[in-house]
This record gives sequence, structure tokens and C-alpha cells, in this order.
Amino acid sequence: MHELSIAVSLVETICDELPGLGEVRVAMVTLRVGALSGVAPDALAFAFDLATDNTRIAGAQLHIERTDGRELELRSLEVIDAAEDCRSS
Repeated sequence: MHELSIAVSLVETICDELPGLGEVRVAMVTLRVGALSGVAPDALAFAFDLATDNTRIAGAQLHIERTDGRELELRSLEVIDAAEDCRSS
């Protein structure tokens, strides 16, 4: 199941970039996954939940845009200012 290694790499990449964004919480991660990419979207979603456990992005939602192509790309991160996030109280 290479989806787990993809999810772990994705989480590591996001966590490495977070210090540059300040005190934020990641609410949503959007990926584009092509049917010809060799990645099973459902398996990736399951692996993402496992990979985010006990990380700075735990609780982030994963949104997968399915396409007919070969792409596997991080499209966007939705972040919330942690100081204004009512969940952090």
C-alpha cells in the first residue's frame, strides 16, 4: 500500500512548511488525484488519517479532486489563524 508512504510524505511536507505560516491550524488539505496516477483515492484518504495522527495537522480534513489524468498534486491548504480559532480555547 504505497498510499501510506504518499500520505506520510505529504504530512511531513506540510508540517515542514507550517513554521513559515505562523501560528495556524490546518483545516483542510486539497489534493488532485488522477485516475491514471496509480493512487487509490480511498486508500489515500484512509492513510492520510493515520499519517496525521499526533502531528501538527491532526484533525485536518482531506478533500480529493478526482480527475481522468495522471496527476497527483497538492492543490491547496486551508489554514486558520490559531489565535482566532475558537477550537483552540
